Amino acid sequence: MKAVKYGAFDMQANGVVVLETDVYSAPTNKIQADALAERDGALVVKQQYDSKPFTVTGYLRADTQEELEMLMDVFKAAMAVKSQPFEIAHAGGTRRYLASARNDIISRNKRLTTATFSVEFFSPDGMGWDIESTDLIESMNISLHNQSIPILVEGSYKADPIIKVTVNTVTGGTAKTISLGNAETLRSVQVTRTWVAGDVLEMDTLKGELLVNGEPEEYRGALLSFQPGPNALVYNDDFTTRDVTILSSYTRRWL
Repeated sequence: MKAVKYGAFDMQANGVVVLETDVYSAPTNKIQADALAERDGALVVKQQYDSKPFTVTGYLRADTQEELEMLMDVFKAAMAVKSQPFEIAHAGGTRRYLASARNDIISRNKRLTTATFSVEFFSPDGMGWDIESTDLIESMNISLHNQSIPILVEGSYKADPIIKVTVNTVTGGTAKTISLGNAETLRSVQVTRTWVAGDVLEMDTLKGELLVNGEPEEYRGALLSFQPGPNALVYNDDFTTRDVTILSSYTRRWL
C-alpha cells in the first residue's frame, strides 16, 4: 500500500487504510478565448489552472466496536485541521499537495468493527510539489558580459525559481545594470545600481521578491518563470569587467 499522510496523521496505519484516490487528476485548465473578427473560430488569449478537489476513500478497522468509534473520532479530528500537506508516495518519491478536507463521510457496515470513509479534499493551487528543491543551475562563474546558460525544467508545470547572483569582482560598476532573461519568452528583469564586489542579487519568483544584499530592490521587467523542458537563462551586464557566480534552484511541480 502506498504511504499516505494528511499533516501529521498517517492514513495508512493504526487501523486506517486508503484504497483509492483521484489526486493524480490534473486541475482544470481554464481557457479564455476571444472570437475572431469576421472569421470562424477564436483565439486563445489566456490559460489558467483552477483549484482542484480530489477524493480519498478507504476504511477504518479496529478490534472492538468501542475502539472503532474512538478511531472514528480521531480520524474526524485529524481531517478537521485545515491547510495541511497531503502527501502520497509516487514514482519513488513523495508528492505533496496543500489541502483542506471539506467533506468527510464515514459509514458503518454490518461488521461492527469496520467503517468505510470518503474524504473530499480541496487543494487551492491544485499542484503536486516535490518535498525537496532541485538545482536548476549548479554554481558557475561568469566572466563575459553576456552568457546564455542552458537549463532543463523537470515536472509538468512551470518553474518559479530562486536565482542568486554574487558579484565577486567588478570594474565599471557605477550606475550599471544586471539583467536576467528567459531565452524562450524573451522576458527579463533588470536591476540598475552601483555594483561592488560582494553584492548579492537574489530573485525569488515564487515569493514575488527581488533582493540585493537582503533588502528589497527596485527592478524593471518581470520576475522569471520557465515552462517545463529545455530552455536557457540569459545573463547580461554592462560592466567593464566582472567575475560573478550564479546558481539557481526550484521545486518541481506536477499537474
